[in-house]
Amino acid sequence: MTHSRTEKEAYTAAEHSLVLNKPLDAQTAQILPEVLCEAVQDTLKGNYSRVLEHSPLFDLTLTDTVTALAATGDIDTWLSQRIATLPKDTVTRFHLLITGVVCLHVFVQINWTGPVFHTPLASLLTTDADTAVTLTQHLQAYTLQSLAADSEEVYHLTEQLGWLAMARHLLLSDTLRHHTTTAAMWAQRAVFLQQQLLDEGAGSLQSLLQLLHQESTRALGLSLPLTSANSTTTALGVRHALDRALVHSYYGQDKEAYEKMKEAQATSGLIWSLTGALGRRTKFQTFDVSQLVLHAESQQDTTTTTTTATMIESGAAAVEPQEVAHPETLPLNDDTLLDSVAYASTTENDQDQTKRHGNLNIIDQCLLLAFCCNVKNTNPDHGITSEEMKPYVVRVAENVNNWMVHTMALLLRTRLESDKSRTVERSALQLQALVDQIKVEDSGAEERLAYFYDLPLPSKWAMERELAQRFISLGVVRSALEIFERLELWEDVVACYQMLEQPAKARRVIEQLMQETPQSPKLWCLLGDVEVNPDYWQKAWTLSNHTFARAMRSLGAYHYKHHDYAASIDCYQKALSINPLFEGSWYVLGCAAMQAEQWEVGMRAFQRVVALDQEQAEAWNNLSSIYLHLDRKPDAYLALKQATRINYSSWKMWQNLLYVSVDLGQFADAIWAMQRIVDMRWDKVREEAVDVPVLRLIVESVVQNWKDAHDREGVRLAGQVQRLLEDVILTRITNSPDIWSVASKFYLWQKKYTQALESSVKAYRSVMHDVRIETDAKRFEEVANVALDTVDMYENLGEKKVEGVAVCSDWKYQSRLIVKGLMGKTRDVFDDTTTYERLKERLEDLKQA
Repeated sequence: MTHSRTEKEAYTAAEHSLVLNKPLDAQTAQILPEVLCEAVQDTLKGNYSRVLEHSPLFDLTLTDTVTALAATGDIDTWLSQRIATLPKDTVTRFHLLITGVVCLHVFVQINWTGPVFHTPLASLLTTDADTAVTLTQHLQAYTLQSLAADSEEVYHLTEQLGWLAMARHLLLSDTLRHHTTTAAMWAQRAVFLQQQLLDEGAGSLQSLLQLLHQESTRALGLSLPLTSANSTTTALGVRHALDRALVHSYYGQDKEAYEKMKEAQATSGLIWSLTGALGRRTKFQTFDVSQLVLHAESQQDTTTTTTTATMIESGAAAVEPQEVAHPETLPLNDDTLLDSVAYASTTENDQDQTKRHGNLNIIDQCLLLAFCCNVKNTNPDHGITSEEMKPYVVRVAENVNNWMVHTMALLLRTRLESDKSRTVERSALQLQALVDQIKVEDSGAEERLAYFYDLPLPSKWAMERELAQRFISLGVVRSALEIFERLELWEDVVACYQMLEQPAKARRVIEQLMQETPQSPKLWCLLGDVEVNPDYWQKAWTLSNHTFARAMRSLGAYHYKHHDYAASIDCYQKALSINPLFEGSWYVLGCAAMQAEQWEVGMRAFQRVVALDQEQAEAWNNLSSIYLHLDRKPDAYLALKQATRINYSSWKMWQNLLYVSVDLGQFADAIWAMQRIVDMRWDKVREEAVDVPVLRLIVESVVQNWKDAHDREGVRLAGQVQRLLEDVILTRITNSPDIWSVASKFYLWQKKYTQALESSVKAYRSVMHDVRIETDAKRFEEVANVALDTVDMYENLGEKKVEGVAVCSDWKYQSRLIVKGLMGKTRDVFDDTTTYERLKERLEDLKQA
């Protein structure tokens, strides 16, 4: 029995169609008004001009309001007034939603994906040519200001910002967010695009994105696990989670990003794994070796799209793709390397053929590219990281399903190939081809935007900037300089002149710009960077009316470098009160506070650092140091646990953890910390790697059965202490009497009398040949004490039975031998000392025993 869809359900289904790029089903098309059906279909087909021309928002007869708009460029006020005049019915609201989505698509098409969009915004508002020119200029000027956030400026050459401003206003309006299910999701996308236009991350936008994500989660019904959801809800869940993952990744929240990617993967049903397969990479290789490869398989999906890859997205993973338009893909053409790995013909390889090469759903390809970027973000910039990323790119690039997905795969490939001599040429040429493709008409806007919001794709100017940076890495600074000048990226221009050792030209560029805009805080900051003059940064701060955070960041760094920590703290606090997303600024603020002994300020600063990046080991370590100054030892202990978990190879952090753990009675962690320190430092400092007083405390905690911080008995750690002594320390260190004495005491407690006596004897042997005992009275006394302790051990343990046999039957002889030997070495120098008399008396006691 077919369910009869209500009007509300039809509108919801239509909204879902816009998000998933799938055509309206027959039921929905029958219920919706024809004008809305046409608007949805035109949107899905990329006919954005037609949608905008029929939008109720635009009316060429409203000359008065447009004249006022042209005078100020205040698109937000105009939109508020215009929306207030429209009917408040469902049809109008839905049409406004479509208008907002299309405005967003148009902005992306112009600044990200191409191809060229030929309908200017002004043409929808007025037919008067002069008014259109004025409107365009004022609208651009207004949106450059209105879209800035937290003192972070919008890239000034962004084209037709009015489209984004209009989309943002419509999608964020209460009218749509409270009465539609997807407005919050689209609004999140619009705000994220706004963020990508700014110089740096903005805290206010990050908070807004978090709010919109929560709203869209509720509106889409994604709060609960999607175990039994229908295919549409599942597809929405995948995109929703992936959208959020990309936001987290942008702000450096890699752990949260990975969790969202895994959520999207679980919802999608994608199964993938990194593994090995026999194959060859070079043309002349005569044997197969294991190659890192990614196996992936998509789940069956009934979701369809209006892109040229419809049959791929709706079919099984094994379906062969159609020949679809794709960006120019350059071959390697190397005389040694193969274009791709030639896998060996083995039973296992043949069985995994589909997993290795079979086609995937397009959204799953987006997921794999997101996972690939996460690998880069969470690992060092190292060749091993590049090798781990490569299988993701290869797996996606093998099957061309969508123009922008393939573009993203090629872009990642160019980045991975940029530092290898045999691939660097293709890397640069391929990146140039990707930059040039925006004007190519080989694919339509609907193809390019179908999965745009699920990819971490840079804007066209960001891609050109990346190309220029690639030129710099190749030493072609002049070509890079031309690109930077065309993009008006003046900081990069100045950096190029400095690389060319032409600082005078760098200054001249800034001075020419300042003649045009003398009140620009950014230019004054740039001049301060070139001249290293704090007066210029202060001038920028004043000109901005105390709102340009970058000026205070630069000034704070200057004061810190010159050890004026109080002034540095003041500058960074002002900057971070405007935009708190700068992890590096919080870190330097914390360091300055530590130098100035402003512990509360430092604590708050490092707490913000670890909140922004939980993998910042140095911040955790510094935070623990501040906690110790504030007498918050338990907090210091927890902070050091985090620091050592992240930075496993810093012996200093482990040493800090060792001391704090012993102080708090956390002896299990102390044992582990001492083991790590010895493992790391033994090769360089030998026995100095062991802190003997701390080792003695650890042993005493077991011998005397001290309760630990959790009121557990110390004897439970006897096995760990024994392994620490025998496997870690005593296998390496053989000439430390203190360590042998500690070991002797531990064995004595264990009633291992033979080992206890042997350890005591080794303690004496480690010092008996020290030449200083014949010249240094203090050293003679120390060695004499070790000797007497060893004699005492002989006397106490010599006659004890172990398995029916005496521990040392000739203990008296051995004892006299030790004392006589030491006395013989020192008789001529120290025979009149108290220590020598003690040895003499002990020898007499042994003779009489």
